[in-house]
Amino acid sequence: MEELHSITVSDERLEDCRDVIEPDLQDLIRTTIASGFSAEEVLIAISELVAEDFAAVVKVPSVH
Repeated sequence: MEELHSITVSDERLEDCRDVIEPDLQDLIRTTIASGFSAEEVLIAISELVAEDFAAVVKVPSVH
């Protein structure tokens, strides 16, 4: 297994990216909760999806 040593991301770009993502993420969370899921279920599902995408980007195995 390949070991990930570090990831370098500019603080400024990361903050800009968060500013773009956050409104859509909050809408997604509210809409999904309105569909009958708990906040915990929604956040866990989002976290798992992000972990899978992150693993694919850095090319490391993910835990399912």
